[in-house]
Amino acid sequence: MIKIPNINEIYERVADDLRTRLGLTDTQLKTVLDAFASVQASEIKLLYLFISNIQKNLFPDTADSEYNGGTLEHFGRIYLNREPNPATEGIFNSSVTGEAGSILPSGLNFKSNDTSKNPGRVYILDNEYTLTGTDDVIQIRSESGGVNYDLSVNDTLTITQPIIGVDNLITITEVVQQPLSAETQDDYRGEILQSIQLEPQGGSKTDYRVWSSTGGVRLVYPYVKDLDSGTVQIYVEATTSDSSDGLGTPTQAILNNVLDVLDFDPDDSKPTNQRGRRPIQAVLEVLPIELIPIDVEIVGLQNSTQIVKSAIRENLELYLYDIRPFVSGADLQRNKNDILYVAGLQSVVTGVLESSNFFVDFEMLVDGESERSTIFEREKIPYLRNVNYS
Repeated sequence: MIKIPNINEIYERVADDLRTRLGLTDTQLKTVLDAFASVQASEIKLLYLFISNIQKNLFPDTADSEYNGGTLEHFGRIYLNREPNPATEGIFNSSVTGEAGSILPSGLNFKSNDTSKNPGRVYILDNEYTLTGTDDVIQIRSESGGVNYDLSVNDTLTITQPIIGVDNLITITEVVQQPLSAETQDDYRGEILQSIQLEPQGGSKTDYRVWSSTGGVRLVYPYVKDLDSGTVQIYVEATTSDSSDGLGTPTQAILNNVLDVLDFDPDDSKPTNQRGRRPIQAVLEVLPIELIPIDVEIVGLQNSTQIVKSAIRENLELYLYDIRPFVSGADLQRNKNDILYVAGLQSVVTGVLESSNFFVDFEMLVDGESERSTIFEREKIPYLRNVNYS
């Protein structure tokens, strides 16, 4: 990509050109054409920026979102045949007690209690319900999507306005639909690039990667099951925002969704006979990834303020987020990044520190055992557990 000159550089070029072509002295140039050259420099700068933006949006790896005038979603419609996955609301069945004939109006709000995993969240009853007095169950939805609105069976919520004849507490009895966050721009871009790089082959590892692109999924790792060539094991890693633990472990709802899209293309605009996916001879096992804790021991850090410690942890987490199992036949060899070295972690920490700051020793522990390097295969995924200082 060409270097875009700044306005002063453009101004000097315009002024020099005018001085040469008109035979003007510096004094004449300043008094007669200085304003003209300044205006021209600003206009030319805009043209440079416009051309640069066009060039940037010719390629999916650098394209901006259409919301910002880019072409990213256009590439997505071509290669993925879909828009970015939107946020999905949670839908829950809840038991309610009260006198027969009491009415819960549509639009009634409920707030999750402190006993739930996400207290203080608002949920809505869309349809009016009249109590029978026995085994009454209503269906509510979250006011927004994302893991922050997830609830579990036996969580309680409180009606935000009093209803005569109705107990103000309701209890979740079933999770009908798990709330999921909207697909991020980076995740959507990654799916597009993966679709471009991986060629469909009617049931290969690359197909399972592409087919598994559904809400809440960051990546899947497909393998043939050991000693059972007819079974394909799909290990699923969730996005951090939609995972059950904030580390990538998928919820059961995400695993169920992956199994559904592996069987049948969710694009209902296609004819039914073009939507089948899973090879007829394949048995599928959709499983969660296994998290492997990584602990880091830093000895003798000279400046160990909270700001420094926070920066170290953040950068180590980002580094580990890209250490993932290599799936031969689905991953490009040049992108292989499945081995974690203590030297790699040490260089991340060194890169955070100022030149005057230093440490005297460094140790990496993998699942509690000191290691110099370790490889992550199949379902094993690293995450940063502790950063200890001594």
